[in-house]
Amino acid sequence: MVVVWGNILSLWGNVFAIAVDILVFDAFFPHNDNRKKRWSYILLFCLIFTSLSILIGTKLGYTFKMLQEIVLIYVLCVFLYQSRWDRRFFIVVTVYSVLFSYSHWFESFCLYAGNLDYEEYIWNVPLYSVLFFVRGFISLFVALIIKKYHHPLHARTRASAWVPLSAVFPVCTLLVLRQVYTHPEEQRVWQICLLILDLVDIAALILLDYLEENAENREKLIAANERAHVQDENIQALSQAYAGQRKMTHDFRANLSTLSELLESERVDDAKEFLSELNVRQSERILLVNSHNAAIDAVLNQKGYIGKKQGIDMRFRVNDLSALRLPRVDVTIVLGNLIDNAMEACAGLSDPNRWVSIQILYSENMLSILIINPSNIVQINDGHIPTTKQDPLLHGFGIGNVKDILEKYHAEYLFTYDDGRFIFSADWPDISESPVNTSILS
Repeated sequence: MVVVWGNILSLWGNVFAIAVDILVFDAFFPHNDNRKKRWSYILLFCLIFTSLSILIGTKLGYTFKMLQEIVLIYVLCVFLYQSRWDRRFFIVVTVYSVLFSYSHWFESFCLYAGNLDYEEYIWNVPLYSVLFFVRGFISLFVALIIKKYHHPLHARTRASAWVPLSAVFPVCTLLVLRQVYTHPEEQRVWQICLLILDLVDIAALILLDYLEENAENREKLIAANERAHVQDENIQALSQAYAGQRKMTHDFRANLSTLSELLESERVDDAKEFLSELNVRQSERILLVNSHNAAIDAVLNQKGYIGKKQGIDMRFRVNDLSALRLPRVDVTIVLGNLIDNAMEACAGLSDPNRWVSIQILYSENMLSILIINPSNIVQINDGHIPTTKQDPLLHGFGIGNVKDILEKYHAEYLFTYDDGRFIFSADWPDISESPVNTSILS
């Protein structure tokens, strides 16, 4: 009967541990997009965790037990959350070591308060069971507080060298824990070391989380500046387009009157010369693109004329975009960044590879974007293009802004490099505002 009850407590202990892990991970990591399978993963993990703890336990030693549990928790974290491997590794090991230490300190306090030795404590089944659940509920309460007041950072792709290095502290904590359990004759010394390392682990977690948050805020600030710069260019392009249109309207009557007078006086050669001069002056006022969407036309025409001045063949294909409901700011930022990247990629190439193909089509509440340009070899690693620029923090916010905006609207996008060409395609659902996730439990 005692063995059966021990297995039941082991099951509940695993449930408490997994629940605490998930609550803490919720506070530090954004979820993956596999919410329908989330509970399946959790139940499967709980089953595996419990089976191994009952069948193996500490038969192969505390070191194997700790490594086995850390690997399982890390795998669960991979399935449930988005994060870099280094940050995930650090937090998994730190949380595990702190929870393991908490269990030890709780038991030590109970033994001291009850003036019991370890054998008396575990064989006093009612007392042990009550304190077992008290310990579990305290850890759950603390985990809930952490989740309530700490919000996960955005999953950054750039690894931080200090994070895996700092995992040395929680690893040392696990080694000290092993010494506490396997060398009871030296327990007093190891307990002092354990207390110090627990404090260091918590301090390291707080400090590194602060550094990660500062790094993320810095990237957001740079991204915001980039967006503001792009939007300022778009506003200027729109203003110039309207100013040019007003000037064309103002000059139209005067030019028409002059041409009429030349023809009426049968000065045909002078009329031809006047038309030639007029064509030269008006060439830069003619719209390269007319999608019936003023904001998009302003951006496309501005980029088109810049490309022509740089000797780049800008090939546009658009249809009627007047019914588009997507926010103009987001659309122009996406198009502006994509076209800038394409022009920059082929600017250093020689003819006939200096061209950019831009296709923007609207149909059935879907905006389809396809941009193709010749380019030197581009390496794409896990959806990220490594930088060749001197300051990495100033790189990537073009495509980064594009990805952030498209993901905000749950748009599907793909960028590839094939046969000397960089290809970006996206299908963007036409909605007036980005969807907001109001779900509390997921």
